[in-house]
This record gives sequence, structure tokens and C-alpha cells, in this order.
Amino acid sequence: MPSKCTRRYSIEIKNLEAFTKKLEADGIKLDRPYTKVAALGIAIAFIKDPWGTNIEMTEGLDQVR
Repeated sequence: MPSKCTRRYSIEIKNLEAFTKKLEADGIKLDRPYTKVAALGIAIAFIKDPWGTNIEMTEGLDQVR
């Protein structure tokens, strides 16, 4: 049975909310819209590239200890 490789990239972005609004204004569909994760004090959003690779965008994850 062939295996399926799943790739995901994660990028830390300052002012993620404004960035995701710009992406949407430019016609880019978000797989998960801008979401605050209060328990961790971060925000996240997801998109896919043209080849289906998941791209996780975060703000504040670099500060979680």
C-alpha cells in the first residue's frame, strides 16, 4: 500500500489579522480563518498552496513557552 506524505509549513506573521484580511481581499481562500486561541495567547489561520500543501500562519507562537 503506497504511503501518503502530508506536508505542512508553519510561518510566524506579525499582525496576522491584517495579513489574512489582505489575502482574502486578493481572492485567496482561507481554509481556516483568522482565529484567536485565547488559552495559548496566539492567533492562527490556514491556507493551501496550489499543490495542496497546508500552510499554518501563526502570531505569538514564538512567545509560547
